Amino acid sequence: MTRTATKREEKKHRGVFEKSPGSGVWWVRYFDADGKKRREKVGRKSDAIDLYQKRKADARAGIKLPSNLRHKGETLGVIIDRAIEWYKSHRPRSLRTAQTHLETAKADLGHIVAADLTPKDVDQWISSHKDWSPATMNRYKATLGRALQLAVVDGRLLRNVARLVTARREMNMRVRWLTDDEEKRIVEAIQNRCPEQMPAFTIALHTGMRQSEQFSLTWDEIDFERRKIFLEKTKNGNDREVPINRTCLAALEELKAAREARIAEGKPVNEWLFQSSRYPGQRLLNPRQWFDDVVIDAKVNDFHWHDCRHTFCSRLTMRGVDLRTVMELAGHKTISVTARYAHLAPEHNIAAIEKLDAPTGSQ
Repeated sequence: MTRTATKREEKKHRGVFEKSPGSGVWWVRYFDADGKKRREKVGRKSDAIDLYQKRKADARAGIKLPSNLRHKGETLGVIIDRAIEWYKSHRPRSLRTAQTHLETAKADLGHIVAADLTPKDVDQWISSHKDWSPATMNRYKATLGRALQLAVVDGRLLRNVARLVTARREMNMRVRWLTDDEEKRIVEAIQNRCPEQMPAFTIALHTGMRQSEQFSLTWDEIDFERRKIFLEKTKNGNDREVPINRTCLAALEELKAAREARIAEGKPVNEWLFQSSRYPGQRLLNPRQWFDDVVIDAKVNDFHWHDCRHTFCSRLTMRGVDLRTVMELAGHKTISVTARYAHLAPEHNIAAIEKLDAPTGSQ
């Protein structure tokens, strides 16, 4: 490149600079429509060049800048980092999932100036992950939307563009429950492979708790006297109590006895009901490390841990428990979620329609 060409290139990019040479973080410097000198932190050089050209064009057109310009240069990565800190203090139970979602978004979109993010950017980002199910796409969108909304509340953004992105249609009507024979085979496989995990499986089948609820349980949430499990701030945002039946109680007492034995032996214990065998002293985050192998051993097809929850709801329905009660026991937010199990109690539909056989006005 000639010296003249280099000067042209420098002139083209005038107003775009790297505040700390070698940092990879680029800024823009320009005069706005009121003649006031402005600076904005951007990120990538190419994005800084684009923003500089946009600011110059806006200034020529007399377009006023937004009132929150002091935050205008923040990248989405900065917004996401702040949101992760918010989850740590406000939603610690959701932190692990939210951090996974947000760090994925940061890796893909973190370089974009947050205020320049568009609904199209969000929609294209979601669509680019072909391996995600519609439900997963909606969860990632919702988590990113929460991060953007926090920035709006803080006055760092004018709007949450994720709210303008249409949610994917979810086909989540899958209901898979265990037959008695399948349960027997899984129980045998657990006893052969990892008998210490039997209480976890039993509690899942007899409480219907979500995986995240069950494996974040601490001992102070178990009330043996009242036979209740207290869950704080569940997935739908509410606290709820889970009743303990005799089978579940026996499983909990087995876990309690094992803990007391460790204390008697002078071994360390912690607050978690379910312990990680791979990382001593930490709670079990995911049962897949042993449950996947158990299902294979038992020769049970297409069954996952969440299907224990389906089994809980399905068995209640098939044994005549009304849907409103099933909804309360499962902690569903709306009856429409519970309604997916309605077809499992056809005899109740028949009993209802037969009421029309009686003459009008009769009891």
